[in-house]
Amino acid sequence: MPDCEYPPPVTAGDTVAVVAPSHAPPDGFEQGLRRLRSFGVRPKVFETATRSTDWLRDNPAARAADVMDAFRDEEVDAIVAAMGGNRELQILDQLDEAVVRRNPKRFFGSSDNTHLHLFLNRAGLVSFYGGQLFPDLTADPAIHPYTRANVSRALSATPFGAARPASHWTDEYYDFDEPTMRTWFPADDWHWHGADERVVAPVAGGCLSMLRTQLLAGPSRFGVDALSDSVLAVETSGETPGASEVERFFMALGERGVLADLEGVLVGKPETPGGTRTDREQYRREQRDAIVGTVDEYADVPCVFDLDFGHPAPVLPLPIGAEVEIDGSNRTIRFR
Repeated sequence: MPDCEYPPPVTAGDTVAVVAPSHAPPDGFEQGLRRLRSFGVRPKVFETATRSTDWLRDNPAARAADVMDAFRDEEVDAIVAAMGGNRELQILDQLDEAVVRRNPKRFFGSSDNTHLHLFLNRAGLVSFYGGQLFPDLTADPAIHPYTRANVSRALSATPFGAARPASHWTDEYYDFDEPTMRTWFPADDWHWHGADERVVAPVAGGCLSMLRTQLLAGPSRFGVDALSDSVLAVETSGETPGASEVERFFMALGERGVLADLEGVLVGKPETPGGTRTDREQYRREQRDAIVGTVDEYADVPCVFDLDFGHPAPVLPLPIGAEVEIDGSNRTIRFR
């Protein structure tokens, strides 16, 4: 993985572009813009962020152009993805690394935006996995304090610093037609497995479903070969794959030689199929066991589970490309 640098921090009054590299929000768009303004920035909405799913599906060139135009735009200081989706792989060959290098800006997005993170990291930029408009900034009657504090830090801090677990979490769907509080569950501490020594390496990765797509697409699409000598950060999507599916993904990484080249693994708290709190805990435990069992076959590296990045709430925007220090003895994680 190439050395990555933090783009310039965002300060009060700066302009933040809102683009749709994949899909645009079905609900809560204006609320998301209001909440983006609450960070002291001025949103600049690009055309794709307001288009329908069908239009965006049929116009990958327009999505790529909006991303490039946002980086070229001298008025824009940072870029926020409207949401995730499943079409972002289509735009990668239309992006220009030279433009990104000349105009480094902080990018925020998760899920399908994994593809754009891989592209930006290859171009030498740290980017933030999380903090996109929908649902991170739109859900709930108010932004969760943990999300607000960490998005604010990701906008303005260099480096990002220490990560800490949230006290509560939820993976319930937020109904915009009946905007009431979701059920929040007490959060356990992170789950640690493996070596107790200190590991320092850059973070790479994103959503498991999109990384698996990169496996199919091959290295020409900025794929998983870029994970060597890094800490793999991975989380599963709202499709809630079963433990056997997660196991197959890690086995494929092992057979490709990727796991043997890793320095560590960070796993985001997964969205679950729902049910009781016991059902949710069982799903998370089965996923942890599948990952630990497979990683241990191929590598001797620390694995830390249930970090607050990914599809559940609240959200820790993970600085992808930044150097992370995993201290197994003291059970701390710090982005350097």
